[in-house]
Amino acid sequence: MMIDRNLCEKNYSICMLLCNGQPKVNDNSQQWDYDMYRDFPVKITRNERLERGPIFESHWHEQFQILYFEQGEALIHCNSHPYEVKPGDLVIINSNEIHYGETICQHLVYYIVKVDLNFLLGSQVDFCQTKYLNPLLQGRIRFQNHIPQDNELAKQVQQIFNEYNQQEIGCELAVKSLIYHIIVLLLRHYQQDTSHKIQQDHQQKNMHHLRTVLKYMDQHYNENISLSQLASLANMSNQHFCRLFKSITGKSAVDYMNYLRINKAVTLLSESDFNISEVAMAVGFDDSNYFSRLFKKYQKTSPSSMRK
Repeated sequence: MMIDRNLCEKNYSICMLLCNGQPKVNDNSQQWDYDMYRDFPVKITRNERLERGPIFESHWHEQFQILYFEQGEALIHCNSHPYEVKPGDLVIINSNEIHYGETICQHLVYYIVKVDLNFLLGSQVDFCQTKYLNPLLQGRIRFQNHIPQDNELAKQVQQIFNEYNQQEIGCELAVKSLIYHIIVLLLRHYQQDTSHKIQQDHQQKNMHHLRTVLKYMDQHYNENISLSQLASLANMSNQHFCRLFKSITGKSAVDYMNYLRINKAVTLLSESDFNISEVAMAVGFDDSNYFSRLFKKYQKTSPSSMRK
């Protein structure tokens, strides 16, 4: 399926600007990645989703990210807070925030600007680095997640896309300057209130414990893991852990583990010669029939059909 570029004629539409990306396509979604060159610390992804459902599962990363929504509506959850976003809205993902998203329309188009903030640091520590950049990198400065209809910020994001497309001499400097400008706007207008430090510290502690659990699940998905084990990793009671896990990831621990295993199975089906029973065993299912039922529930198709 080819990108319909007629969809991209809005005020901040930048699909036509990013003409040099390579698509990753399946039946219901398309993803285009754009790089100036491999090691450049600012990257752009264009995403198009053609049905309701998850657009990305619960995860976190060191990167600072800016999501710009061009078409459709979605629900983005950041650290258990849901935000309904519309065309023209921005979402800021601070470093190490657990987040997931789902489309609530039949056609969603959005962009992700991924930034490694370390590239803003100079070889010499100066006042700006001490006052702003270090606290930002250390998570002591955080920004409001949902930013609806800010034309000035959207304009700066669009300029980054322009620089990516034109790639004129000095484009890397221009992108770096634009990232600085975006951070200034965020500092002035969208910095999170830090007056409730005790509550924020408690929330950050919970996020740290939950990231430990998610990392453990990703590394041990093919093993039998009990709820008590996961709660113990988070240093919580079973009841508290279940409530926190669901509020932040949108899934129960069991549902999340099943989803994780099925995603691993998709990779094995496409990249290995294992038969379906072997794939089921490899991702932690002793019963291949149960595996096939779960696979169809999450992927809307059977394992055998996906392999064809």
